[in-house]
Amino acid sequence: MIYNLQILRALAAYLVFLTHFGQYAGPVLPKPDILTFGAFGVDVFFVLSGFIMFVSTRGRGESAGAFLLRRAVRVVPVYWLVTVGLALIAMTGLKPIGIVELRPEYLVQSLLFLPFSRGGYVEPLVSVGWTLNYEMFFYTIFAGLMLVPTLAQRALAAGAIFLGLALLGLLPLPGLYWAFYTKPIVLEFAAGIGLGYAYLRLPAPGPDFPTRRVAGAAVAAAGLLVLGGQAAADLYDVAAEPAGFVRPLVWGSAAALIVGAMLLLERAGLTLRSRWLLAQGNASYAFYLVHNLLLHTTAKVASSLPVPGPVRLALILVAAFAASAWIGDLLHRQVEAPLSAALRRRLDRRPAAAPVPGALTR
Repeated sequence: MIYNLQILRALAAYLVFLTHFGQYAGPVLPKPDILTFGAFGVDVFFVLSGFIMFVSTRGRGESAGAFLLRRAVRVVPVYWLVTVGLALIAMTGLKPIGIVELRPEYLVQSLLFLPFSRGGYVEPLVSVGWTLNYEMFFYTIFAGLMLVPTLAQRALAAGAIFLGLALLGLLPLPGLYWAFYTKPIVLEFAAGIGLGYAYLRLPAPGPDFPTRRVAGAAVAAAGLLVLGGQAAADLYDVAAEPAGFVRPLVWGSAAALIVGAMLLLERAGLTLRSRWLLAQGNASYAFYLVHNLLLHTTAKVASSLPVPGPVRLALILVAAFAASAWIGDLLHRQVEAPLSAALRRRLDRRPAAAPVPGALTR
């Protein structure tokens, strides 16, 4: 386990939570749009995903089919559980977050990780699941890359594929799938793979290397990129969340700097060992899936309370965060972990492969 990345996963999920919390802060905060920078957590997730896939399959010796099965068991059960739960809530006549209309094809396409337009947005019933559509696409590409014999060739091939997709997106061709899978945000997966290759190939920093200063400078540079992008958006009165090639250039670069800094610290033996944050890192996927629904539910309950706006907003923040952390941890321990362990036991009955340095669980 790479401890620093586990904690970074938890922090990235919290950033996304913060962005969605901002949707309820408009009447209270003078500039709630500043919370949009929390969507930067998605970029951190994408870079982490590229890194983890590259490193965790190094030396495992499994087939592409086994790799895809392992990923499906990790991703699908909790996502399907939350998706079906939202659909059932909507069928009772309630309106869970983002579901104004429920059609059978919406449910089917959501469960199959197929992007589709709903209410003017390309998102499944679980609105944050749009990132999982990219993840499943990425897993499919990576399964094919496992046929490439060497690490260097695999990393170069991945970079070429994702850069090619982003450039192809400049062509004005019709089709939702074309527009979705050729967005420049896919370059962030390639950035993660590049970090994975460097992590496996470069030696650990020596005792004379200024690890803390270099890592601190990388994190500071990432902060300047994100805050500078936010300031530029405010100055030119454009959307605070960058689009097109600006997103991987600004937020993607910042995410790569932060992930790289955490890896550098880990290789130097400087790790964060907070037991609670590590547990939240393990449960970050489930937290990510349920937090929007719990924010919506908490806001509905809080709106009926006779309290001032700032107090109501604080109640939403604390209660929704606590509920998301608790339910996310519960789903991880009761659904994710048991299924992953069962699959691991089944797959590991084959002859053991060489251990993976710093292999991760996701």
